[in-house]
Amino acid sequence: MMTEDEQLEKLMKPEYISSLTRLIELVKKLDNMGFLDVISGILSDEDTMKTIFGLITSDDVLSLTTKSDSIMAMLKIISEQKNIKALSNLLEIITVMQGKGLLDPIMGILNDDESMGAVMGLISNDFTMNLIMNNKLILNSLGTLDLSVTPHYVNMIKAIENAIKNETVTPVGGMMGTLHAMKDEDTQKGLGIVFSILKSLGKTCSNEFNCAKK
Repeated sequence: MMTEDEQLEKLMKPEYISSLTRLIELVKKLDNMGFLDVISGILSDEDTMKTIFGLITSDDVLSLTTKSDSIMAMLKIISEQKNIKALSNLLEIITVMQGKGLLDPIMGILNDDESMGAVMGLISNDFTMNLIMNNKLILNSLGTLDLSVTPHYVNMIKAIENAIKNETVTPVGGMMGTLHAMKDEDTQKGLGIVFSILKSLGKTCSNEFNCAKK
């Protein structure tokens, strides 16, 4: 083993002087900032040191050391300017969702196997896939609808609903029964609407689909 004098002589070699000077300057800066007192306090506290050593030797930390290449690659991707902006926007969205109380229901759905099964079933069924495959055609067709008459669509559905729910419908039989039913004013209005729809349907079919030629 080297004696103290030999060790001191080695440290005084020119190649070590520069490094020792920089080390002393660094220690002095840490001392001025108060870090040395903090470090000294940590080193003097056995419980804190046990916690630090336990953390360093834990399975999680050891696992990270074996995946250092993957972690560095991920950090490199995150550090790119475009990705930093994207992550910032994502965090802002999450913050807004949290403030609006939307994250809790979403987390509840994600943690509920039955709900997730229903969602996955909804996404992967034939109807949904058909919508996705034909989305442009469907959107273009829906774009031709006059949404200002939506209340009329709703009223029509309500009228059909009321008719279906009515359990006292009297069957209409034969010509005489039809003529008798047609004396009702509401029935006459309904027939007028039906004939108007049939006329419009025929016109649309002829103009857009050339049904008349077929």
